[in-house]
Amino acid sequence: MDFNDDQWKSWAFLMGQIQEGDMEAYALLLSEISPLIFNYVRKRVFNPSQVEDVYQDVLLTFHKARHTYQTDRPFSPWLFTVVRNAVWAALSKRHKVTAKEVQFETLPETSVQIHKEEGLEDDLQDALNTLPEANRRAVEMLKLQGMDLETAAKELGISKVALKVRAHRGYAQLRKKLMREN
Repeated sequence: MDFNDDQWKSWAFLMGQIQEGDMEAYALLLSEISPLIFNYVRKRVFNPSQVEDVYQDVLLTFHKARHTYQTDRPFSPWLFTVVRNAVWAALSKRHKVTAKEVQFETLPETSVQIHKEEGLEDDLQDALNTLPEANRRAVEMLKLQGMDLETAAKELGISKVALKVRAHRGYAQLRKKLMREN
């Protein structure tokens, strides 16, 4: 696709209108540049199953970055910088997730039954019992009883922020205790 200067100037004008809140200009710009962005992504993402996801990440990044465009500057360098960086970020994120994934074929055949026999639930209960009262109650209310933050905070008579802090500390203490035991 080869675009002339008039097309780029038109898109730069639309970006100015978008920054002033014109949603029709936004819809028009997206409809015009979407094929360009999709082709850019498709040529840089080698796994065909990831192209659509990366493309969606790029559009979201474009949406978030639209306020950074300076209308007195050329549109194409700004656009391709945003798109290129979004592609790299999306691929990097996907690479990190993929690296941490366990392949389905490598999962053990037995799972829940062994853990129950080994007393995982008992270990969790023992670890919960070692937590300070405030942290234990926060963890129990949020994770075991499934309360929402607001309800649990009211019941304890504390702010939602204080409840989050107590719960976070409780999670960290539980993690350390369970990791040491295993």
